[in-house]
Amino acid sequence: MADLTQYLTQKYTKMVAEITADLGKVSDDLRNTQNLLRALKNPDALVDGAPLTVDRLQIMENGDIRVMPPPPSIVDTCVKEPEKNGKKESKELVNAS
Repeated sequence: MADLTQYLTQKYTKMVAEITADLGKVSDDLRNTQNLLRALKNPDALVDGAPLTVDRLQIMENGDIRVMPPPPSIVDTCVKEPEKNGKKESKELVNAS
């Protein structure tokens, strides 16, 4: 019978590498999910620049969790007239004389 040691070693090495890659992906997914749960519980934790709310989470068909971008913040800016540094208008100066 032929020596199968080298053949079996290659096969088992390939299987162990695939299992290790799968475990690494599962570990990363678990860490990401835990971070999202912590962010949901703590409103001070920012995810993509905004607090995480349930409406920003999207559960995909394959079970993955996607975080939607925060809604755009609307900033109302008011145009303010420049100050006159205490100077009176020209009409007020004429009437004061």
